[in-house]
Amino acid sequence: MKQLFGILAIVLLLVGCQGEQDAAQQPAESQEAKQETTQAQAETQAPAEDKHHEADGHDHGSHSAIPSGQAYSEVEPQYACETPVVYEFFAYQCPHCYNLEPEAEKWKKANAGKVKFVSVPTHLGRDQFGSLLLVHHAAVKLGVLDGVQKALFDRIHIEKKLFASPDEAADFLATHGANKEQALTVLADQEAMTAAINKDFEMMAKYKITSVPRVIVNHRYMTDITAAGGTENVFKLVDELLAKEHNCKSGS
Repeated sequence: MKQLFGILAIVLLLVGCQGEQDAAQQPAESQEAKQETTQAQAETQAPAEDKHHEADGHDHGSHSAIPSGQAYSEVEPQYACETPVVYEFFAYQCPHCYNLEPEAEKWKKANAGKVKFVSVPTHLGRDQFGSLLLVHHAAVKLGVLDGVQKALFDRIHIEKKLFASPDEAADFLATHGANKEQALTVLADQEAMTAAINKDFEMMAKYKITSVPRVIVNHRYMTDITAAGGTENVFKLVDELLAKEHNCKSGS
């Protein structure tokens, strides 16, 4: 069986080629956003060092898309929504994303069945973290993401480990509720993994997400930790934004 990073190399190659093609067709404004992303990526360091302001590519204020003094900004909807939906853009290696995760989990449990919540991971341009994206999307396809997401955060921040092979990744997924053979099959499906990763990257590009964590509510309102006034306030603000005018077909 091919090594996981062999699979990952193909996935990232395809993603990179698509990004170059899209960049050639983007207007100047989008090119500027890409430059901001590149700057954030360049500041990202390996997780073992865990340098809080250098390692994560997270928005510490200098790259915030939210105007100063505002808790959120309105964005042009790029997708339609059938029901109220919240998107969290994050990276597993990002310390601020790790700190926000408990708040996200509490909010998801409190709103289960009421509001759709979608986790959108990125590796912030650091290919060595790409295996985390593969395991994340495999967990989605296997229906075990709820049990896997915190464990993935803990693996990188506490255990300081990634994944060296499909077998290691499948064992991890099996520990959290998946069938190992099914996990191996899903991880080996390069076409499906590439499509899932490309879909997330495409959404990030459309909303000009240049740093994480970032939250978008109903494809219309965007906020982050700094704008919301702290980790503990992010999902309080999400509740307020869900009550604002939107184009989703249900909810208020």
